[in-house]
Amino acid sequence: MMQYLKSLGLALGAAALIGAIAPAWVQASDDRVAAAEAAPTVPALETRSYTYADLFSIAFPVGWQIDERAEAPQVVAESTGANGHLPAIRTEVSWQNAPPRQVVGESLEALREKGYTVTRYDAATIDGVTAVRLWVSEIPDDLPNAFITYVGYPTATATITSYYGDTTGNMDPVLMGIHQSFARSSQ
Repeated sequence: MMQYLKSLGLALGAAALIGAIAPAWVQASDDRVAAAEAAPTVPALETRSYTYADLFSIAFPVGWQIDERAEAPQVVAESTGANGHLPAIRTEVSWQNAPPRQVVGESLEALREKGYTVTRYDAATIDGVTAVRLWVSEIPDDLPNAFITYVGYPTATATITSYYGDTTGNMDPVLMGIHQSFARSSQ
C-alpha cells in the first residue's frame, strides 16, 4: 500500500508540474508533504548569485567551486573548498528546451530503471511556477543521496540536482535554499 501511495503521489506531483492539476491538491495527498513544507528556514549562509548565459540564475554558498559547461549539466557547483561548515555537496543545473512533461517523464523512467529509491517528494513554487522536488537514495556513488527539483515552464525545464552524503535534517534547509533561489532570466 505504501508503495502505491508513493507512486500515486509521484504521479500527482509530476502532473502538478505540467499543470494538469492544482499544486494544493497534490500537497493534500500526503501528510509527509506538509511536513516537508514546514521544514526549518535556511540557516544564515552567505550566498552569491551565479548567472548562466542570460538563461537563469541560482545562488550558491560563498566559497563553492562553480564550473560552467556548454552541455548539460550547464552548471556544476561543489562545496569543496568552502569554509568547512557544510558537508560535501555537488549541485548540477541543467536547462532543457523541452516541456516538463517530457523531461520529468524521462527522468522518472531513468530513476526507476536504475532502481533508485524516491524517499520523499513534494511540490513547491519556484520562480513563480510549480516545481516538483524529489529526495532520492541508494545511488551507488560517494554521494549516495540526491535532492532533485524540476522547474517547469511551457517549453523549457530546469533540473536542479544536489548530491550529498549527510542525511541529517540540517541538509534540507541548505538544499532547499539553493534550489529555491533558481530564477529564469527575463527573455
